[in-house]
Amino acid sequence: MESFSAADSLVGYVYQCEYALFRALDTDDPAEGFIVETFDDVVVEGRDDAFELLQLKHHDPAKAKAFTDRSVDLWKTIRIWSSLVRDDAVDPSKTSFFLLTTAQASPSAKLVEFLAPTERGTRDIKAAKGLLTQIAAGATGSMKKNVEPFLALPEATRDVLIGNMTIVPGVAVIESLRKKIVKRLSLTGATTGNLECLAQSLVGWWYWVLIERLRSKEKLAIGKELLQERITDLVSQYVVSSLPIFEDITNPDADQKARLLQRLFVQQLMAIGHAPDKFAVAGALVDVYKADGHIKRWLEGLRLQPKELQEFKDQLYGHWAAKFGAIEPDAEACLGRDDEESELAKLGRTALSGSLSGSQAKLKDVELDYLRRGVLHIMANETMIGWHPHWIAKFKPSE
Repeated sequence: MESFSAADSLVGYVYQCEYALFRALDTDDPAEGFIVETFDDVVVEGRDDAFELLQLKHHDPAKAKAFTDRSVDLWKTIRIWSSLVRDDAVDPSKTSFFLLTTAQASPSAKLVEFLAPTERGTRDIKAAKGLLTQIAAGATGSMKKNVEPFLALPEATRDVLIGNMTIVPGVAVIESLRKKIVKRLSLTGATTGNLECLAQSLVGWWYWVLIERLRSKEKLAIGKELLQERITDLVSQYVVSSLPIFEDITNPDADQKARLLQRLFVQQLMAIGHAPDKFAVAGALVDVYKADGHIKRWLEGLRLQPKELQEFKDQLYGHWAAKFGAIEPDAEACLGRDDEESELAKLGRTALSGSLSGSQAKLKDVELDYLRRGVLHIMANETMIGWHPHWIAKFKPSE
């Protein structure tokens, strides 16, 4: 029988907490939320009721045994997952099941190949099903308790469960995991001397939020947006608030221009008379490329919160609304005239020109004309705004 000391249990729980934090830092999906110790060690709530259940097995590297197809860690985990499926606590078709262990895989372990992460391209679900069924059917002694819920599932349900299983051996031990968290936070711009302090402050906050969630009856997930807000608050104590400008984001190449030309903001410009091979569209392509490239890096580097970007868009929307509102009476007067379409296009060019100039909108402390212009075109691409007086009818899908 495997025994664990209180210290082992504490390390294991700390590992669950810090792995959840690392996983939250590493995702780009603002819709994801994270819970510790509910259905599984770590639960990730995604879109459309999708879940990821993560079982984390932390072992002292000096004592850890190699991971095999009959490891207790594996079959205890399969028992937990099978029981959740049996009790209708989770839908296996909408759930991804991950077993992550710090133990290294034995050379004889086949399931780590058959159920490897999909990006490795070596998965073999049919072979995994055969091996798992064979091992479960031949289980004896204490092993029988772990295989019973698995064997009790209908075969079709077992197939879905196995198809959504992933086994990852050799993951970072807790000491290495903290280094990964620090490395991820280095993207925020905190100086090397402050990174450890930033990480410690964030981890301390994360623990308190987890404690609050665990005490709550609702077991609410910790959202990505809440984490981003806290990082931004902490980063302000360690870094200069300015957003960096990246010298390598300058002009799109030929392929990038070709892709940009297919986007809706170009159609909006063409609707008011701007040809795709003329300066107005060419300038818009550069503005969108530079603005979009910088914003993605700022978000990825945790320098910028989505809500800060939305506030910037709100400022630009107000500026656009004032310019667009000024042409609406003249647009109404054009209706029914022989030159109606050409006059509407001309009014649209007036709205465009006014919107692209004169705004005082700032993104944090950055005031760049190409950023304002680029985001306005991005908003036109998202049909938040438009230039033609009838842009809603032309471009905004009916709801």
